[in-house]
Amino acid sequence: MAVQYRIGEFSNLSGVSAKTLRFYDEIGLLRPASVDSRTGYRHYLPQQLEQLASILALKNLGVSLADVRHLICRVGPSRDRRGLLTELKRTIELSMQTAAQSLDCINAALEELQGARPPIPVVVKRRPAVLIASVRAKVESYTEILKFERELLNALPIDSIGDLRGVLWHRCADSGSLEGEAFVALKHKMPLRSFYDLGQLPAATVACAYSGLDDDSAEQAYIAVRKWMNVRGYRLAGPKREIYLDQMLEIQFPLKSA
Repeated sequence: MAVQYRIGEFSNLSGVSAKTLRFYDEIGLLRPASVDSRTGYRHYLPQQLEQLASILALKNLGVSLADVRHLICRVGPSRDRRGLLTELKRTIELSMQTAAQSLDCINAALEELQGARPPIPVVVKRRPAVLIASVRAKVESYTEILKFERELLNALPIDSIGDLRGVLWHRCADSGSLEGEAFVALKHKMPLRSFYDLGQLPAATVACAYSGLDDDSAEQAYIAVRKWMNVRGYRLAGPKREIYLDQMLEIQFPLKSA
């Protein structure tokens, strides 16, 4: 007959309290080999000392009991320890990367608070696709694009113009030239004319900041979004968007992971 230990004996051998062993039983982490139906006494096999050692080793590595139970139940007894630890290593490395990124974000936010200007908040939004009419042109200054916007608005029937309008900047001053695309949202499809293009502003996840209409305020918003993207490892996924909001601009940078 196989040797079995009552819970007190197993507790002494393993160095784990009987209270903890009962708790492990309750959560399904380490069940007794048998339970006396008459007395309710729990009995454990010698082999379960090794099972308990594996549980404690994982716990000491910082793994939660819920994750220990999940790993042990999922991998089964045939999974070798190397494979289990390799999986655990990947999980911890991912957690470390996430924590490191969070720390970088906090450090960047603290650095902004030391500046003379109040920090400009950056938020992430998911924007739907929008039907637009647009005019794309190379310009000498940012304000020159307004001329093309006025011409576009004058060319479209008033009842076709939607609420959204702005500029897509395909090239900015830091590239050596300026190329913008004034656009307005359309309520419905329009016949194509030679003066403007018809298309769709694609759906996108964008990082956004708000500014006034003046160049200095807009530039500060651009700087804030660029810094936010650099800290988090994002790249630009399309032309920058300036959305007109009465006396404000919403600066949008479409995002893709680096």
